[in-house]
Amino acid sequence: HPSDPSCPYVRMTSIMPGTVQDVWDFFDLENWETSLPKIDPYYDGLTIHGDYKHRGLEMKLARKKTKRLVTFGKRDFTFLSVSEHLRDEARVSGTVSVVSDQIPREKGYVRAYQDSMSYYEPMEDDAETGMPRMKLTMMCRLDLNDSRSGGDGGNVPMWIYVKTVGTTAMASVQNMKRQIKLLSEEKGNTARAEKPCRNNWWKKIRKITKQC
Repeated sequence: HPSDPSCPYVRMTSIMPGTVQDVWDFFDLENWETSLPKIDPYYDGLTIHGDYKHRGLEMKLARKKTKRLVTFGKRDFTFLSVSEHLRDEARVSGTVSVVSDQIPREKGYVRAYQDSMSYYEPMEDDAETGMPRMKLTMMCRLDLNDSRSGGDGGNVPMWIYVKTVGTTAMASVQNMKRQIKLLSEEKGNTARAEKPCRNNWWKKIRKITKQC
């Protein structure tokens, strides 16, 4: 962001294959163990330390770990994940870094920070393929150093983040699209395979099956 050059926000908008629910499920914290390694090679695990609900908001207190960043040490992020279902199938989610006695600093990790916001909007199916699609808008800001009292820095120059965050963010988005497209195609293939053989009763009898 031009008004905050030391640690800018990055905004990304992408038309994603699949429904809002497909993309929402992909980013659900409960599915991170299978989805995050496919788009983030440094992801190294997630633990959930609290689960709360308040006036339609769903909140989870969590800790994410990452592997070593080349010559830099391992990082961990402690954050509150907040999500809400809006009107017309639209949804919004976000994470905000927090300091909590439930998740103290752990030896061997630098406490990093990441704030994010994501908007999930439904769209009409693709006119050419007939496949479902949705619009995803994401905003995030990342600081890989720990500058709070008691922190041990981290030694990652901010200029490295500024120079690379756009490229790495778009690479992650492209990986997301590929993975969600595969999941959407698998879902569609499964649905077609399970469709009843309404018009081919002879084939149904010969195969002794309820499937086409």
